[in-house]
Amino acid sequence: MAFWNRRKPDGDDQTDENHADRIRERTTTDRLRVLPHLLMMLFVGALFVGAVGVLGGKTTFERTLTALAQPCGILWLALIMLIYFCLLLRQTWPALISMLCFFLLTIGGNSFVANWLAFQREAPYLEVDPMKLDPYDTVFVLGGGTETRIDGTVQLACSGDRVATAARLFHGGKIKNIICTGTQSFRSTENDLDPREEAAIILEDLLVPAENIGQMKGVNTLEEMQNIRKWLEANPNPGRVGILTSAWHLKPTMRLAEAAGVIADPIPANFLTKPVSPSPKFLIPSASNLEITRTIVREYLAGLVNR
Repeated sequence: MAFWNRRKPDGDDQTDENHADRIRERTTTDRLRVLPHLLMMLFVGALFVGAVGVLGGKTTFERTLTALAQPCGILWLALIMLIYFCLLLRQTWPALISMLCFFLLTIGGNSFVANWLAFQREAPYLEVDPMKLDPYDTVFVLGGGTETRIDGTVQLACSGDRVATAARLFHGGKIKNIICTGTQSFRSTENDLDPREEAAIILEDLLVPAENIGQMKGVNTLEEMQNIRKWLEANPNPGRVGILTSAWHLKPTMRLAEAAGVIADPIPANFLTKPVSPSPKFLIPSASNLEITRTIVREYLAGLVNR
């Protein structure tokens, strides 16, 4: 008889049933042990949110709940629970790994940390008001503040204040000519324009005359500075020249400009540093703060490779 058709002895069946009963009993016991801890954590969380509502008012209460309901907030709460149960069950390595993930998420997504990192990059330019600067003959607007939509039209992106500031300066009589820079390393479609083309279109839409707008290639900031140097060599009397980009990007930009032999003034835009007042919801990480942290850390990493 084939082994898969053989019947187990009656004693083996009884043993299997007893084993299954023990597993069911153990599972039930584990659930009963976990339930009080879950209820306790829910109670502590409710106390925290309730205290936020009492101390901060309805608006702070609603914003705190909203932050907790976001993906980062949900992941943050899940990590707290994971750490708690790992410690409860004495699972050392899972607890340490969970603590590391919790630490990185909390620090990277924290408003105070993100704001502090942005401040470190923007500090030299925080008191600079571009609208109060002396007039420029030519200003180079670095690419990165625009994007092409799926239908082929263009719009301002997160760093779009670069282009908006250039338009404001032009209409305020502070700029004679604007040169937009930037080239994509890869185009997904024919309608996916280069940053310089997108910026030029938006500037024209903002009523800057086309004859006052130029374009210049450059895949990255280093290449843009090299092309600006070539432009200056071809135009020996350029007048007063400025480089306009995000304030957090100006430090490496001017360092690369100096290395390339470019003499120009920095013009800041798109500041990330904001006034931050203490609030319980700032303890909860958010995607926007993670994006700021990512941006600043990327700038530091770019500096390590001279980019």
